Amino acid sequence: MEHNSRLDKEILALRTRVQMLDLERKAFLDLVDQLKEEICEYQKGEKQGFPLSTPVETEELSMLQLQDTKDEGRVEGDHTSGKAGSDQEDRYQSSETLHKRCREVIENIEGRNSQLLHKLQNLEREHEDLVEHNEELESVLGETQIQTKQEKEQFESEVEGLHWKIMSLETELLEVQKNKAEMSGEEQASSDGAQEMQEMLESCQETIEKLGSQLGERREWRKQLASELELLREDLKAEKKASELVQESEQINKPEQQHEDLCTDEKTHEEQMAKVVFLEEQIQNLTDEEELVRSELLESNKKREELEKQLKENNEEKQLLLEEIAKLKQDILTTREQLDSTAEETLRMNQGMVHGDNRFLLSQSSAGSLNGSIKQSMSEERFQQQEVKVQQLRQDLRRVQNLCSSAERELRYEREKNVDLQKQNLLLQQECTKVKVELKQARAKLSDTTETCSSLSAQLEKSQQKVKELEQELLKCSHADKLQSSLQEKLIQEKSKVYEAQKQISKLHQKLKDSQHQLLLAETRVSDKKLLEEELKEARENEARVQQELREELLKRKLLEQQVEELRQQLRHSHETEASLAKMHVELQAKTLHALEDERKTDSSEHLQCHKEKEKLSEQLSLLKEENKALYEEGVRLLNQKDLYIRKYNEMQLRHKDKIRRAKETFIHEVKQRDSRIKQLESELSESKLQVEKGKVLIAQITTENEKLLQERRRLLQKITDQEETPWSTRSTIATLQSRVKILDEENMGLHESKLQLSSHVPTSQRAMRSIHAPNTEDLKGVNFSERQLQSKVLPSPRTSFPSQELPDTLSTLKPEGGAESQDSSFCLSPSQPSEIGYLNVASPGDTTASQLQEESQSISSENF
Repeated sequence: MEHNSRLDKEILALRTRVQMLDLERKAFLDLVDQLKEEICEYQKGEKQGFPLSTPVETEELSMLQLQDTKDEGRVEGDHTSGKAGSDQEDRYQSSETLHKRCREVIENIEGRNSQLLHKLQNLEREHEDLVEHNEELESVLGETQIQTKQEKEQFESEVEGLHWKIMSLETELLEVQKNKAEMSGEEQASSDGAQEMQEMLESCQETIEKLGSQLGERREWRKQLASELELLREDLKAEKKASELVQESEQINKPEQQHEDLCTDEKTHEEQMAKVVFLEEQIQNLTDEEELVRSELLESNKKREELEKQLKENNEEKQLLLEEIAKLKQDILTTREQLDSTAEETLRMNQGMVHGDNRFLLSQSSAGSLNGSIKQSMSEERFQQQEVKVQQLRQDLRRVQNLCSSAERELRYEREKNVDLQKQNLLLQQECTKVKVELKQARAKLSDTTETCSSLSAQLEKSQQKVKELEQELLKCSHADKLQSSLQEKLIQEKSKVYEAQKQISKLHQKLKDSQHQLLLAETRVSDKKLLEEELKEARENEARVQQELREELLKRKLLEQQVEELRQQLRHSHETEASLAKMHVELQAKTLHALEDERKTDSSEHLQCHKEKEKLSEQLSLLKEENKALYEEGVRLLNQKDLYIRKYNEMQLRHKDKIRRAKETFIHEVKQRDSRIKQLESELSESKLQVEKGKVLIAQITTENEKLLQERRRLLQKITDQEETPWSTRSTIATLQSRVKILDEENMGLHESKLQLSSHVPTSQRAMRSIHAPNTEDLKGVNFSERQLQSKVLPSPRTSFPSQELPDTLSTLKPEGGAESQDSSFCLSPSQPSEIGYLNVASPGDTTASQLQEESQSISSENF
């Protein structure tokens, strides 16, 4: 539950972070919209300035007309120079078309490069999210390990305290047993007296039988001599009175002996009833143990099913990772091919640009040379920008290669985990078989106990029959109530003594319960303290995380502000270049005007000769106007193309938003999967704790059963020694008791053997736990070792096992090792690692796949250069 609450808090923090990022993205979109509006305004200004060139052209035409009116005689050589100028203009138009095509190709390449960059950025973001999520999971696992260690330590300390209390209670019980032994000595003395009374009872019964036979004979003799007695009544009255007095005295002595015999029989009956109650309690305990074993079997089956589910989920995750790695490899290959194609296209474009620039320089005039140099500088700047983008793409390629290598390492690590889980499943199956064998043994013991119970029930029935006979004799001896009442008073006194002893025992039990209750209260208080400490730690960690996120967001904002400033500087630079171009255009116009004025002064004499050429020039002017219109239409077309490019850019942004949304959905799905997996791990931990507690309960029950069986053996031996003094009629009961003692001895030996087996399982489980934790620590420390060494260290892991009854002994051995593991994990997860490599400390620097990918990327970069 604590882990679930932590994960919920982390998810809320991530949601808040996503909301902040959405707000920042909206702010950046607003900035982009503002920049677009500025660009549109700038384009509108250009459109407004472009048709302003028409009045300038009208002024030039008016000046040319004035020149024609003043200078009518021009030389025919100028006519040839005009033809050369028209050829140069044709070449200039062809070079402009080439430049336009080059620009279109460059823009297409830039669009492709931007798409590739977006893809790479998305991949990097996804990988960084996965790395962060894995780091969070590792931190959660480390915290759970620390918590389990702390709980183990507290549990051991509590167990020690309980041991001390148990020792003190055992001493008290020993004292009580001594008192009981003294009481039992007194009871033995009373039992000896009871045996003597039984012998007297038997002798009395024999005399009673003899007297009964004599009475019958006397009655017959009286009937025969009734006639004679009638004659001799008067003579024999005195003799009859004397004989009657003797008989009455004999009858008074006989019931006293019978009463004593009945008291001894009642005592034996009570002892047998106590034995029956004790045996019934034993039967109930055995049934409870059988139910516990069945519940443990069910829990082990559930655990096995859960482990099988985990194996299936791990296999599915492995397949998904393999598919993702294949996709990443395909993306890398496509990016490489695109980079090669872009490099070839850039080389071709450079060659075409060089050839076009050479032709343009040869065919350009003095006025066109300036425009060409400006365009060449612009093309060089674009080429440099393309080279920078290509370098960035190469760097992104290297990062993607590093990410692929790290993903492969993760795959290997997960495969090793799957192997360990399979081994654990096999060990659990073995434990299930062991538990089944123990169940069979317990059932055999139950059958033996049922047989003993049946024999005891038969004995009980016999004793009940004897009691009935004795009751009949008691009814006959009702005139001896006075003596019996005195004996009953003695019995009541003895019962009161026994009742007082039982009260003392109940008081001791209450003390035990009170001590256990106090222990539980102390445990709850300690657990509450732990929870509070953990909540404090979580709050501190959350504060540190929030501070880190704030710092990252501030850095991002600074970077975005820098980007915005760079864009504004670029806009200013473009405005300055446009202003410089306008100034150059004005200066050229002034120079041309000065040249025309000089020509007017020199060619005033030739004006008459050039009057004929005026018509030709007017035709050329009309052609120039048509060309000007065509150029204007081309400008309009270029503006439309710009609008199209802006629309495409907006569409690209929308696609990018869709991709971000999909990435968010995948991230949320992965977070849910990881949450479910963490819940399963928590349930497994709780089940393992329950198994540990049940194992301890079983051990305690076995020890208590041993003690009970030993006590029974002692009692039975005492009974045997007591009954050896009785006559041959009790030999059969002694034989049954001896057979029962033998059965109990065999059961005791079986329990001792099971104890020895459990103690032999303890060191194997300790070694298994050590072998489990040793490869984990070696994996964490093995950042600077090769994969072969890691494999050689991981090989001892087949000995791992997690038996349910052996865990309490192994928990104590894992204290120092768990501490070392937590330290190693904390050192390995240092924050100084770069975000490009991630958290993966499992892989070795001698990984051949990563080195091959780096060599391939270096060779590609050298070929491109």
